[in-house]
Amino acid sequence: MWFKRLLLSSIFGVSLLAIAPGAFAVGECGLACCIGGTSSSGIMLADNFGVSVQYESMDMGTIRHGTDEISPNAVIDKFWTMGSSYAVPTSMKMEKVTFVAAKPINERWQVMGIVPYVRNNMDMRRKSAMGMVMNMKMAEVSGLGDVSIMGVYTAYTDAPIRATKRLTLGFGIKTPTGENDVRTSSGSMVHAMMQPGSGSWDGLFTLNYMRAWYPVIAQVNMFYHLTTEGDTGYEFGDQLGVAANVRYQASNYTNLGLELSLIHASSDKDYDGNYSKIATSMLDNPANTGLTSIFIAPNVQFKIPNTGGNVQLKYQIPLRQDVNGYQQVVDSRWLLAGSWVW
Repeated sequence: MWFKRLLLSSIFGVSLLAIAPGAFAVGECGLACCIGGTSSSGIMLADNFGVSVQYESMDMGTIRHGTDEISPNAVIDKFWTMGSSYAVPTSMKMEKVTFVAAKPINERWQVMGIVPYVRNNMDMRRKSAMGMVMNMKMAEVSGLGDVSIMGVYTAYTDAPIRATKRLTLGFGIKTPTGENDVRTSSGSMVHAMMQPGSGSWDGLFTLNYMRAWYPVIAQVNMFYHLTTEGDTGYEFGDQLGVAANVRYQASNYTNLGLELSLIHASSDKDYDGNYSKIATSMLDNPANTGLTSIFIAPNVQFKIPNTGGNVQLKYQIPLRQDVNGYQQVVDSRWLLAGSWVW
């Protein structure tokens, strides 16, 4: 029984795994990665209880203007003026460990809690008011992120186990538990995208349709993150993600998948100006937010024989990125997850 449930839940929501490409707080990343990783981990249809631990690592280095790549020095040369400094990021590494618990309420409803811990590091290049160029390393920012609670409702399925057609709806709330007012040693606000949390209460919505021709399973998924203004006056842009995924059951204990996903993130708004330093920093300019990206992601899942456990690995790379203004974008992203159901 556990194996059939694990197979069914592993195909549910897998297309969410790689929708979002940017900052972990909300920003250009959002919660699609985590929610998708959770549902595809195999815990959403546990008989009694399911847990998952996910590790995500995202490397960012390329700077784009629209769809064109541009060097950090070229950005500095464009915006720097004598008597005023200007800084751009040269590399960024964002990591997140997420603890997830899922519990069935009845045959139709599942509820899950998502607790993330984030760690962000960034290197920057700064041209001083006198024209001197220096490379700097930003102090690490880490801490508890924004906790989310979601309910998942099975609107239609043609079979309780090993379904060939399935429609699932998800509704949730992201709470403002993560710190969003971390400051540098000089007392200024850390960049909004580097903050562990957003300070806002947000709505989360998912729709997933699965069609199976065993051993091949196909899915189409939509994810929408409705953001609101945080308590420090910053509002990340809403996010819409669409993904299509095909997964093949290569053996009794191995699933191979390939996913194509698109995300559109609207521009951020800094109503109180707490995070905006438009004249001196590329990152601290709301005009440099919002994008449309397309990603491809191969993935593999291994089930642990004779247990309720599994391990999955996913690698995401961009095919196209179109940004507003000047932005540092995702070059690659890894997800490693271990899960167990009872």
